[in-house]
Amino acid sequence: MKLWSILMVMVLCTSFNLAIAKQGPSANPRVVDQETGLTAGDQSNKPQDVLVTKKIRAELMKDTALSMKAKNIKIIVINNGVTLKGNVATADERARILEHAYVTAPKHKIYNQISVVK
Repeated sequence: MKLWSILMVMVLCTSFNLAIAKQGPSANPRVVDQETGLTAGDQSNKPQDVLVTKKIRAELMKDTALSMKAKNIKIIVINNGVTLKGNVATADERARILEHAYVTAPKHKIYNQISVVK
């Protein structure tokens, strides 16, 4: 019985790891999954950075498919980097947010710190 339980735990852990690995890195090479440690207080006050933040936020607010929680993620723009932080309900919401950032700021590197939390 113990052996059976241990074997089942190992199978479940392996399945979970395979599911995570299957997601793989972002298909978009400009989207980086990493911890940058930035907070909203780190937002640049340069006019061009503030404008990019404003444009991305406007696109998120216009998207009726996003929940209010998804629309309220943190957007931190510093020079050529856009960091997106926060929690969303679904992977689809995360993908939509990343797409809005990618289209709105095509010359910026996008740093994905969005977590899917149910």
